Amino acid sequence: MLKTIHRLSNCIARMERMLIRGIAIALPLMILVNATGRAARTPIYWMDELAILLMVWMAMIGMSLTLKTRDAVSVTMLVDMVPPRAMKAMKILTDILVLAFGIIVLVLSYRWFDPLALIRAGFDLHAFSGDTFNFIYEDTTNTLGIRKFWFWLVIPLTALTTSVHGMSNLIHTLGTPASSIADATAPAAAGTEA
Repeated sequence: MLKTIHRLSNCIARMERMLIRGIAIALPLMILVNATGRAARTPIYWMDELAILLMVWMAMIGMSLTLKTRDAVSVTMLVDMVPPRAMKAMKILTDILVLAFGIIVLVLSYRWFDPLALIRAGFDLHAFSGDTFNFIYEDTTNTLGIRKFWFWLVIPLTALTTSVHGMSNLIHTLGTPASSIADATAPAAAGTEA
C-alpha cells in the first residue's frame, strides 16, 4: 500500500510536469498571436481570457508539484538550528499540514460542486441552481462562451493531487531516520551561507 501511494504520487508528478510544460509553451504563443492581432487591429479577445485561465491552471498544478518536490521557497533558520529529532518532527508537522490542506480543499470543492445534488436534479442545471442556489454549472466565461466549471475543476484536481503528494511525503518522512533528514538539509544550509 505504501509503495502504491509513492508510485501514484510519482506518476501524478510526471503528468503535472508535462501539463505545466505544455501550458508554458502555449502561453507565450497565445500572447504573441494576440499581440500580432492587436497590432493588425484585429485583437482576439477570447485568447486573453484563455491565457489568464491557463495561467491559473499552471499556478495550481505548479503548487501541487512544488509541494511534492518540496522546492517551495521557505525560511529554514529554525529548522536548521534544531537537533535532528526536532527537525524530523517539524518536517512531519509540515507534511501533516500539507495533507490537511489538500483534504480540506477537497471537501470544500465537493461541497461547492455538489455532485449528489446535481445527480438528484437529473443533471438539469436549472433545477440544480434553483434547488441549491448554486450557479456553478451555469456561469459561462465572458468571451469563450464555455461554462466556467470546466476551468474551476482545477481546484478539486489539485486538492486531490496535493493530498496524494502530502500522504506520500508524510510516509517518506516517517520512514526516514532523523539523522538522514538532518544530513539531507545540511548541504543546502551550508550552501546558502557561502
